[in-house]
Amino acid sequence: MPHALDCLRSVYQTLGKSLLLAMVVTLSIGVVYGQVDRAGLNGTVTDATGALVTNAHVEVVSRDTDFTRAAETGPAGVYSITELPIGTYDLRISKAGFRTLDVKGIQLFVGQIRTLDAQLQVGGVSQEVVVQSSAAALETNNANVAGVLEHQQLSDIPVNGRNWATLEMLAPGAINSGDGGQQSIRFMGRGRDDNNFTFDGIDATGVQEQSQKADARLNISLEAIAEFRVDSAVYTAESGGSGGAQVSAVSKSGTNQLHGAAYEFLRNSAVDARSPFDPPQIPPFRMNQFGASLGGPILKNRTFFFVNYEGIRQSLTNTQIAFVPNAAFRAQVLATSPALKPLLDGWPTGQTPVINNSITDQYTSAGVNSVREDSGTVRLDHKFTDRTTMYVRYNIDDALIHRPFDNVGAIETEPIRPSNLAVQLTHIFSPNILNEVKAGMNRSAFHHPVTGSAPVAVSSVPGFDDLNDNQLDLEVGTTISGIDNLTVIRGRHTFKMGADIERVRLNNSSVGIPITTISFNSPGDFINNQIDSVSVDAQLGVGGMRRTLWMGYGQDTFKVRPGLTLNLGLRYEYYSVMKEVLGRIAVVDFACGGFCPAGTPMYSPDRNNFAPRVSLAWAPGGGSGKTVIRSGFGIYFAPNQNDDFSDPHESTAGRFSLSSADVPNLSYPLTPFLGLLQSEGASPKGIDVHRRDGYYENWNLMVGRQLPHSFIAEVGYVGSEGHKLFGGRQVNLKDPITGKRPLPQFGQFQIKYNDSNSNFHSLQASLERSFTSGWLWQTHYMWSHTIADGTVGTGETAQVENASCRACDRSSANFDVRHNITMNSVYQLPIGPGRGHWNMQGVAGKLLAGWQVSGIVSARTGLPINILVTRKASDMLDGNSRNQRPDRVPGVALYPANQTINNWLNPAAFAVPAKGTWGNLGRNAARGPGYWETDTALEKSTPIGERVNLTFRAEAFNLFNHPNFANPAANISSTSSFGVITSILNTGAVGTGTPRRLQLMLRAEF
Repeated sequence: MPHALDCLRSVYQTLGKSLLLAMVVTLSIGVVYGQVDRAGLNGTVTDATGALVTNAHVEVVSRDTDFTRAAETGPAGVYSITELPIGTYDLRISKAGFRTLDVKGIQLFVGQIRTLDAQLQVGGVSQEVVVQSSAAALETNNANVAGVLEHQQLSDIPVNGRNWATLEMLAPGAINSGDGGQQSIRFMGRGRDDNNFTFDGIDATGVQEQSQKADARLNISLEAIAEFRVDSAVYTAESGGSGGAQVSAVSKSGTNQLHGAAYEFLRNSAVDARSPFDPPQIPPFRMNQFGASLGGPILKNRTFFFVNYEGIRQSLTNTQIAFVPNAAFRAQVLATSPALKPLLDGWPTGQTPVINNSITDQYTSAGVNSVREDSGTVRLDHKFTDRTTMYVRYNIDDALIHRPFDNVGAIETEPIRPSNLAVQLTHIFSPNILNEVKAGMNRSAFHHPVTGSAPVAVSSVPGFDDLNDNQLDLEVGTTISGIDNLTVIRGRHTFKMGADIERVRLNNSSVGIPITTISFNSPGDFINNQIDSVSVDAQLGVGGMRRTLWMGYGQDTFKVRPGLTLNLGLRYEYYSVMKEVLGRIAVVDFACGGFCPAGTPMYSPDRNNFAPRVSLAWAPGGGSGKTVIRSGFGIYFAPNQNDDFSDPHESTAGRFSLSSADVPNLSYPLTPFLGLLQSEGASPKGIDVHRRDGYYENWNLMVGRQLPHSFIAEVGYVGSEGHKLFGGRQVNLKDPITGKRPLPQFGQFQIKYNDSNSNFHSLQASLERSFTSGWLWQTHYMWSHTIADGTVGTGETAQVENASCRACDRSSANFDVRHNITMNSVYQLPIGPGRGHWNMQGVAGKLLAGWQVSGIVSARTGLPINILVTRKASDMLDGNSRNQRPDRVPGVALYPANQTINNWLNPAAFAVPAKGTWGNLGRNAARGPGYWETDTALEKSTPIGERVNLTFRAEAFNLFNHPNFANPAANISSTSSFGVITSILNTGAVGTGTPRRLQLMLRAEF
């Protein structure tokens, strides 16, 4: 599709410049990200003969707040009411000479533009025709691949840990590779850092990277979310700032009725199942998750409030398995190289010998993981007049996490304090012109100190786990945002435009204290104290990184005729060059002969980011049928996670390295060799100074059908290509003939280039039923293949094996999954008052009524395994021993005949390549175990008087206790661990992939 991009860019360029000028003139400013936090309603009004009805009065009224909006049908009989708060509405259409039509109970979900065509009957205005709205509604306005989780799902579906981000996996196109958190869910061949999160339209993503918020489960409390939407692909020009999915949460607000709730979730390991790797006594676990909310009117029909508090107190003992030196090996080391005793002491003493291994013991330990987290949300809504409304919402989370950093004794402590603010003012100038202004702040305060188990970090001793020394990572990021969106309705056209700004402020240091790392190529080298390489990272001062993201868009939703809607949009995005406030960066470039002069920008800006979007939705039969065909194409730029631009600042730290290729007798202690360390600048970290912004092209063709019993089915093709994606590459390698480096003052180092590519193709199918008559159902299936040449997205770089052969790394992407399915459902048993059957009274009615079951089923095939081999730098022609793969032995199967978790891969299928050659095995050549899990909940609600309802719920996560294993160790040089699976997918307390966990809930609400 690259040629399509060039053509579309040329067509749209003139239009784009005019559009941007118009936006500047109107002084529209806003955030970088999509503002999909409202809903809309449109349709065509006709009479009994099919003639268009003009100048009909259309009015919608919110059932919760009496909020009212009005419009009139234009010359084409079309009405459009946009920017409606989500909720349930009643619609009234009237005109002289016709009976008034009342449509009751229209449910509008976040991001939904619902089409409701109407036919008026001849008669008096005082005569009313009342109909009940259907919950099932085909998407007839765009080609978005999207999913919405409504209130019933947010409140009733079992979510292990109640992390709002876990709900992403229920959206179409989602792939969960791990624990179901922000770091493990990707969409349609794109990386996790390509996803964009918003809360009430304000950026809610980790400012430095996704991991800043991934560990804070309550950075947005589920109790504070009214609805949740994921636009997976082919979304309109209104959304952007990211190449991946747009994940939008909308906060709850008060209504004219006072509502409140108090709740607690309780877990205890006494009723939990063991992991296959746990000792006979299951590791202790305790968790209390509790909170309360209250919402209602301050002034009826005018001012409303909502507040929520939620807390977590959790303690988990993790079973950890490590491979450590046995007593015989320790004795041999101490006899041969007694100076290594401080390093040996960093490894704990193992308890179990490893079969067929003379040097390694298995060490099993119990590491304590504790969590203290408190989250609060407050929201105020006010209606100044019928035309002007406003709300303010603030959210803050304070967490402290203490846990093992690795399997051999290092401990990390994480204080995390994210907060988020949104302020929005909406004004209706006329029924056809509406403007919303929004400002917000997103802050991620995250620190990561590690207490190590050794005086220096020790890596790459085949057969043994690595050791860590003390570390300190400091990160405080803030984004300040504003939004102005203008909507103008003209006949069949709904125009929407805006211009967006976001200021990024990131203060960080990845090396808060000095770090020294040494590596050994083999156990024999360790015994003889023959170090392969040493690297020293000096302390790095806190950098003040700043940049601004500028964006604008224009979009036309054109009702060509009833049943046919065309969307045309253009988005422009410009990301300013990242700068450090005091100029403390070191830009490396071969054209400069090393570091460039002070004041050199990190990279050149990319000002050509025009992103056209076009989509078509056609309902044969003029919209009265039950089939919709949708198709679209769009280009989506990605600014990269801000962490990627810290490299030039990190290059200002003193870095030093030394390898055995330079000093053959390199050994520990390092004191005699400190004077020989090469100054790194000798390992600078760089960004290609000519980088361009990465982008994706998305396209689809979908067919939807409304089925009996309120079901909607859809099947179709979704494709994507990624271009100019971030990928790390080792540079300044040795010339194979001369043995010299292009920049002799440096060793090899990494530069991040935007020259990676990916492609994705999929067949997708879904079956959905909104909550109707006590039953909700959603199923999403995807058959897909993602191919990449070393990177999964703009934020997940990967090292190539051979820097001179990028194509050699083209393969299935790291998180390619061929088959993926998720199902979720909520079902109220049809017993008791208002549920259809056996409307018993008294004690029998209280016992039999109010029962509900809900659950999630998710499954996928296995993830790729990239098989590696440890090699000496001196064995490689270019001196680069990183990320090396072995040779494939012809005729030998990859997998053993009797595959088990202790024997997943066949070591006989691989061989160490000859000196001076690269391995011929392709990247990601094997596959790991698949995954499936069933989570379910059974609850009983009992009314206490007229206003209070008491609910008790029992939840089971991984009900059938199916073991979901992680991928095995895959370095053939580690003979004791190669092909051995030593862990389940998720060793934590919450999320997906754990053993069976039981949870109880008690909730009182009024």
